[in-house]
Amino acid sequence: MCSAAQEAIWLRQILEEVGMKHENLTTIHSDSQSGVQLAKNPVFHARTKRIEIQYHFIRERLLSCEIHVAHCSTDEQLADIFTKPLVREKFDKFRSKLSVLKVC
Repeated sequence: MCSAAQEAIWLRQILEEVGMKHENLTTIHSDSQSGVQLAKNPVFHARTKRIEIQYHFIRERLLSCEIHVAHCSTDEQLADIFTKPLVREKFDKFRSKLSVLKVC
């Protein structure tokens, strides 16, 4: 989530520099329910010490209304089409969601 938020903020800054200010929040989708809850919940648990920097970065961006974090089921991760081998049904489903046409 941290890397995605950094990229989204960077892209928003570039768009703003060229005169295309984006007014809406950027939604970061994650399939980790615990990660989403940790980002939204200010309670800090002892087992999360190693991710403290990323936690604070995401929390700051949420509080400054730059991003929004939402849970996305593992079965609905569109990025999987680029990163994993998929069964034909799932591949076709994701391809259609990306508006990519099958060329025969």
